[in-house]
Amino acid sequence: MKNLPRLRSTFALLALSAALAFLAGGCATPDEHSYNQDFGENLPAQPMYSIQNEDDKHFILKVHQGVPVTGSGRIFNVKEAASAVAKAECQRLGWKKWELNYIQEKDQGWMHVVVAKVDRKPYIEPTFPQSNDHP
Repeated sequence: MKNLPRLRSTFALLALSAALAFLAGGCATPDEHSYNQDFGENLPAQPMYSIQNEDDKHFILKVHQGVPVTGSGRIFNVKEAASAVAKAECQRLGWKKWELNYIQEKDQGWMHVVVAKVDRKPYIEPTFPQSNDHP
C-alpha cells in the first residue's frame, strides 16, 4: 500500500508531461522573416515579420524589432517595415486595392510590436468614355 501514492504521483507527472508535449507540438509559431534581408534595407531596428491567417480577403501581419534600439526611430522602422511588407504581399497576391489597419501596437520590454490586419478592397477597373470624334 505504500507504493500506491508514489504510483499515483508518477502517473500524474507522466500524464502532465504528455499533455504538455502534445499541446506544445500543436502550437506552431509562424515563420519569421528579416525585413532588412528580404527587402534589401538596413533599418537600425532590424524588423522581423510574419504573415498569418492569409486567405483571399485578408491576412494578419505581425512586425517587431529584431534588436534593441532606443528612441522614436524604432517605431518608425517597425511601421515602415509593416507598410512595405503589406504592399509587397498584396502585390504578390494580385490585389490592386487594400487597406492596412493596425489592430495592436505595444512595447514588449525593449521590443516594439505592431499587429496589422490587411483587408482586400473591391477594385473596379476605370473605364473612360469613348470619343465619337475619331479622325
